[in-house]
Amino acid sequence: MSNKTDKGIWFAYIASLLTPVTLMASGIVAIIYAGYQMNKGTNDEVIDSHYYAIIKSFFLFLTFFVVLAVTAATMSGMVAGLEYWIHSSILNKVYSAIPIIGAIISILAIAAWFVKLAKGMQKLKAYQPIENQ
Repeated sequence: MSNKTDKGIWFAYIASLLTPVTLMASGIVAIIYAGYQMNKGTNDEVIDSHYYAIIKSFFLFLTFFVVLAVTAATMSGMVAGLEYWIHSSILNKVYSAIPIIGAIISILAIAAWFVKLAKGMQKLKAYQPIENQ
């Protein structure tokens, strides 16, 4: 394995790790870079499996966060509409709990993403491919 390829895949992993901090900008750069490297066809199967895993995990978690945001917005709107017709302290508590629950779910999802990336880095360090899951 050449140092250039080694640095490239490590760049993609680091950029993926920084995605929550850079508000997705580094993750987008990472998947574009990974796609470019895979399209070149100059890497072996081990490196390509890692690039594929980075792309796949980015879109998996992007989809998760989009669904979470839409669900939270829909729930907030439904509770606010219901609260308009039925004034209840319970509905106020539900309405104020929605962002907290969403934040907890988001933190757990980001932690799971970091664990997945860390496992991928460990496999890369051992020069093992990532199996398709």
